[in-house]
Amino acid sequence: MKILMSWLNEYGDFGDPADPAAVGRVTDTLTSLGIEVDTVSPVGETVPSVVTARVLRLEQHPDAAKVQRVYVDAGDGEERHVWCGAFNMAEGDVVPLATLGTTMPNCMTIERRGILGIDSEGMLCSASELGLGDDHAGIRILPPEVPLGRPYGEAL
Repeated sequence: MKILMSWLNEYGDFGDPADPAAVGRVTDTLTSLGIEVDTVSPVGETVPSVVTARVLRLEQHPDAAKVQRVYVDAGDGEERHVWCGAFNMAEGDVVPLATLGTTMPNCMTIERRGILGIDSEGMLCSASELGLGDDHAGIRILPPEVPLGRPYGEAL
């Protein structure tokens, strides 16, 4: 069974879920009551260098059926293009962009990589790539009013 500290806090003051000492008190108390705590999984931690970006346009390459080129604006006035295998986004959507040099939760570092002779300048992220769950069906679409260039965690 999974229990969120935010749920527990609806019934009493169990502390800040981001405070390791508060989490430790809850796990110790549950264990002393005979409810073994297997693991503690932080939820909502953000990945540094993943920022919000708006999809400007999508371009299908004639020789690449499984990927598309996505042009994004991360709020700095610089248009970037990334190759993406997901097709669930549209022009105007706000999405998480892992910029070059970002180390993802799976320890992969985002580097400039070429597909069909054209380098990708980052990676658009699904929820699973951000460590936010198992959903890897498509890119995480953020609310449209989210400011660009901000850490994506502020938008969640």
